[in-house]
Parts: sequence; structure tokens; C-alpha cells
Amino acid sequence: MGERAAPQQQERPEEERPLKEPEPPLPRMPLGIVVARIAIVSSLGFSAAVGIFFLIGGLWQIGLAALAVASGFILLMSAVERLAGSRRLPE
Repeated sequence: MGERAAPQQQERPEEERPLKEPEPPLPRMPLGIVVARIAIVSSLGFSAAVGIFFLIGGLWQIGLAALAVASGFILLMSAVERLAGSRRLPE
């Protein structure tokens, strides 16, 4: 009974549409840097999870050692990021 028709949007012709500027291409990374990032993030997550698991379980020495290993992976990630900044492949 009281159905309304949705207002139709008028399509603009191609020449009236505002043109978007092309986005600059993304920098390419060497495969070794990509693999290193994946391995470091996975290892960081695993060692942090193991550390928290052992801390909750009351095994303080093992838990703190695992968290120390996780902090080592954080330092390794910062080194890889510095290396990645200097080793971008040319376009």
C-alpha cells in the first residue's frame, strides 16, 4: 500500500566523473626479507604463548626464559626491518 520506489541515482557520463590520481606502486621486498618476517613473527608468537603458559602454570624460570626468547625475537625483527628499509628492490 505505502511502498515507495527507491530514488534512482543518475549515472554521470564518463567525461564528467572526477578522475582519481593513480596510486604510486608499492615497494617490492626481497623474498628473504618476507620469509624472515614471517618466521620471526611466528616464532615470537609461539615463544610468548609458551612463556605465558608456563607463567600461569607456576613454572617461573621456564616462563621467564621463554619471554626472554620472545624479546630476542623483537630485537631481531627491528634488525630485519632496518635491513628491509635499505634493501628495497628497484621498480
